[in-house]
Amino acid sequence: MVKLITVERAKKEVQRLQHFIDLAESYESDTLNKWTIKEYAYTNSIKKVVEKANTESLTVKGEPLSREYAVAVINGKANDELHRILRRGYRLKIKPNKRKY
Repeated sequence: MVKLITVERAKKEVQRLQHFIDLAESYESDTLNKWTIKEYAYTNSIKKVVEKANTESLTVKGEPLSREYAVAVINGKANDELHRILRRGYRLKIKPNKRKY
């Protein structure tokens, strides 16, 4: 079933999405943590972020980037707006899975 939408709500949604796109495209990935955040914004997948880091030979203290490290970065304290948005989305995404354990 399709949820009905008003023109006003549609305009707000377009503005919200455009703001997210602008944040992601202008995000400077000058550190490994920021690179991880930016890649997660584009893929929305921890697995894909880790795979891309390993194909680009990015390392953490000489070790390949691990899933645990990427999760810790995304779930860590948000220092900027893009990170805050992604952290909230990640937590909402994993929330149903927490009940299984």
